[in-house]
Formats: sequence, structure tokens, C-alpha cells
Amino acid sequence: MKSKTTIAEIVSKQIEDMIAEGILQEGVQLPSERVLAERFEVSRPTLREAKQILTSKGLLNSLQGGGTYVTSTLNSSISDPLMNLLKERPEFKFDILELRHTLDSEAAFLAASRASDAEKDNIKEKYDIMVDLHLKREDHVASAIADINFHLSITEASHNIALLHVTRSIYDVLLSSIENNLKYLYTIKGIEKSLTSQHKLILDSIVKGDSETARLSAKTHMEFVNKSISEMTKNKERQERFLHHSSVLSEKK
Repeated sequence: MKSKTTIAEIVSKQIEDMIAEGILQEGVQLPSERVLAERFEVSRPTLREAKQILTSKGLLNSLQGGGTYVTSTLNSSISDPLMNLLKERPEFKFDILELRHTLDSEAAFLAASRASDAEKDNIKEKYDIMVDLHLKREDHVASAIADINFHLSITEASHNIALLHVTRSIYDVLLSSIENNLKYLYTIKGIEKSLTSQHKLILDSIVKGDSETARLSAKTHMEFVNKSISEMTKNKERQERFLHHSSVLSEKK
């Protein structure tokens, strides 16, 4: 016979949902016991029991005299050696682009219909930061961080917990991919204008609540990046073959 759910378990489930949905983000300190007890309308002992449940699950960390924090390693759950391989080997860049094609387009589709006004404002803020860095074209590392944070803000606004946690789990792989892509893309004259206009279409579609256009805009953006990187890779390989053949002919003379 299943035991009756306690009040502490109900409260722990509510806090757990807040963590899963990104309302309480990793590394963030929880409000005081008094504030939380009032918010959930429970006693402090019940709240402490709820926190203990979450601590035993590894979701919270309590520091003596320093409060309780959401565990800061929640998003590093995918530790498969393949993740490091994908991050370190540039030849897998097209595999990651294919993955982003699926993740980003679905996130944009869902965010357009589910994002709150506050989340739309957050996406706009991340967009402004990203565009400023893209237009400067001075630091592809900082630009990559701003770029992935823009797309992550969209994923957060999708309110799809599975999609959000998959994206967060491979954050380092995605960041490395974007950083390597920008090294190529920033060598193309006028590329920043194309990237800016494509991201603007995604943003505008989400703000307007146009799911289909948001999905299409995200797909179009990823197809553009894929095509640009592919063409540059082919040109580089063509030049390397030419230089190789030239050196062989020189040696024969």
C-alpha cells in the first residue's frame, strides 16, 4: 500500500519543479527559511524537511552558516567521453550543426507560443548583447558566449524541461562549436549583417507569437551557417590540394 504523501514531500516537489524549469538556477542561493515558509505556507520544520529531501537527491547544498544553494553541477550530467570528442574534434562540426538545427528550431517554435513578457524581454536583452559583439567582430570567444546565451534564453522560454536540460547538458559542446564556427564566419565580408538579420527574424517571430515563422527562421539560420561553413571547408581543402600538387611538381623538377 502506497504511503500518504507528506507536506514536506509536496513542498520539495514544488521546489524541485522550480529548479527543473530554471526558475531557481544552479548556484543560486535559496531565500531564507522564513521567506520560503511563508511562501509555501508551511512551518519552518516542514520546510527544513523538504530541503533535506532535495539535499539527499543532490539538488541542494547547505553550507554551514552560509545558506542553502541549488547544486552548481546540475547541467553536467552528460559526461560521456564522446562529449569531449565532439568538442575537441572540428571534423564533427556538421554533426553538431545538425543537432542544433533540431534543438533551436523546436525551441523557437515553442517559445513563440509560451514565452512570458519577462522572458521575451530577456531574449531581447540577450539579442542586443550578441548583436553588439557580432558587429564589432573583435572577439569570437565573447561573441560565441553571447550567441549561445541568446539561443539558451529561447530554450528557457520554451517551457520544455527535457529540451532545456538536454541543451544545458551539452552547453560546452555547443559553445565550442559556435566559437569554431565564428572563426570561419568572421572571415567572410559582411557576415555580421546576415547573422544579425537572421537572429532578428527569430526574435521578432517569438515576440509576435508566430510559432511557425519562428521555427522557419531558426531553421533558415542554421542552414545558412551550415552552408557557409561547408563552402569554406571545401575551399580550404581545395587550396590544400593545390598546394600539395604544386609541391609535388616542384620536387619532380
